[in-house]
Amino acid sequence: MKATELKKNIFLIEDFWSADQCDDYIQKTEALGYEPATIQTDNGPRLVDFVRNNNRVVYKDFELAQRLWEDVKSYAPREIGESVAVGLNEQFRFYRYQPGQQFKKHRDQSYIRNSNEASYFTFMIYLNDEFKGGATTFNDVVVEPQKGSALIFYHYLEHEGTEVLEGTKYVLRTDIMFRLKR
Repeated sequence: MKATELKKNIFLIEDFWSADQCDDYIQKTEALGYEPATIQTDNGPRLVDFVRNNNRVVYKDFELAQRLWEDVKSYAPREIGESVAVGLNEQFRFYRYQPGQQFKKHRDQSYIRNSNEASYFTFMIYLNDEFKGGATTFNDVVVEPQKGSALIFYHYLEHEGTEVLEGTKYVLRTDIMFRLKR
C-alpha cells in the first residue's frame, strides 16, 4: 500500500484491496440487489435524480468495519478538534454507476451515532476501473478510480462523482468515526 496526501484532507491509498476482494464485494452486492440512491434532505431521504441518479446497496457489517479499520487506521486522520478517530461506520453504502449516472457537486453529511461520536471523513474503495468517466473530482483535484484504491477525504469538501460514460463503476463508501475526548 502506498498513501499520498493529494491536498489537505484528501488522501489516496493505492492497492488497499486486492482485485479478488473487490470482485467478491461486487458479486455480493449484485446478489443483494441495487436500488435508486436517495439524498438526505430537511424532509428526510428523497430521490433527487437531477443531483444523483446512481444506485446503491446499504449493508451493515460490524466485522467488516473492524477489519477495514485495522487496515486503514494508520493512514487515517487521528484527531479532529476535540475528537479522536475510533473506527469505521458499520453502515456501508455500495454504489453502482452505469452510463449516464453521476452524483453532482455536493458535500457529504456527518453520521452522528450519539452525543459523543460522529463522522468527519469519508472512506471509499474503488471496486473496479473497467469504465470510462466516473472520476471523483474536488475543485482542483481529480481522482481517477483505480481498482482496489481507497480514498479518504473530509466530509465538508465539495466534490462530485462525474458521469460514467461507458461500463459500470462500483464503489464502497463508509465514514471514519470520531469520539469526543474525555
